[in-house]
Amino acid sequence: MARKRRASAEREEAARDLIWRANSALVERLLSIMNDKDDPGLSAIDNKRRRYARILWAMAAYFDKLGHDRLPGLGTYIASLGVALEDLIRGVTDPLFVVPTGPKRDSMRTWGARLQAALGLECFITSGLSRKEAAANAARHYKALAGLQRGANRDLKGSLLSWYDYFIEERVPVPELLEAFQTTRRELKAANLSLAEYQRRGEQAFAQAVKSATQ
Repeated sequence: MARKRRASAEREEAARDLIWRANSALVERLLSIMNDKDDPGLSAIDNKRRRYARILWAMAAYFDKLGHDRLPGLGTYIASLGVALEDLIRGVTDPLFVVPTGPKRDSMRTWGARLQAALGLECFITSGLSRKEAAANAARHYKALAGLQRGANRDLKGSLLSWYDYFIEERVPVPELLEAFQTTRRELKAANLSLAEYQRRGEQAFAQAVKSATQ
C-alpha cells in the first residue's frame, strides 16, 4: 500500500514538474515574440497583427502539447484566430472582423485607456485639485493621451474632462468599463488615503493610460 502511495506521489510530482516547465517555456516564448523586432517589410499595424498571431499560435501549441488528451480541438480553436489575423496582413478579411455598417463608436481599447485617464483625474481631484487644475496638470504631463482624441485639433484638457464626465454620468458605451470605473472609484474613496498617496495613484493611472494609448 505504501509503495502504491509513493508511486502515486511520484507521478503527481512528475506531472507538476512537467506543467511548471511547460508554463515557464510558454512565458519565455511569449516574451520573445512580444519583444521581437518588427519586419521592415510590413506596416506598423501588420507587424502588430503578426505578433499577435504568433502569440496565439504559441498558445495553441502549448495546449496541444500539454492537454491534447483532455482538450481536443482547443489548440486548433485558438490558432484559428491567429490565422484570421495573418489573413488580414495578406488582404483577406475573415468574417470575424467584418463590422456591420452603422454608427461607429470608439473601440473598447480606446475607452479602456480613457478609463485609466478618468481614474487618474479622480485621484488628482481627491488629492485636493479642482477639476480644471487636475485636467490641466494631466494635459501638461501626459501629452501622449492626445492619441485618444477623435480630432487632432481638440484641446486635451477639455477631452480629459469630457471622458471623466462620460464615466461619472454613466454615458460610456462599454458597460464593463463603466462598471470597472464605478467599482474602483468606490474603493478609492473608501480607502481614505493621504493626499500625497492619491496624487501618486493618479500618476500611476495616467502612466497606464499612456501605455495603453501608445501600444
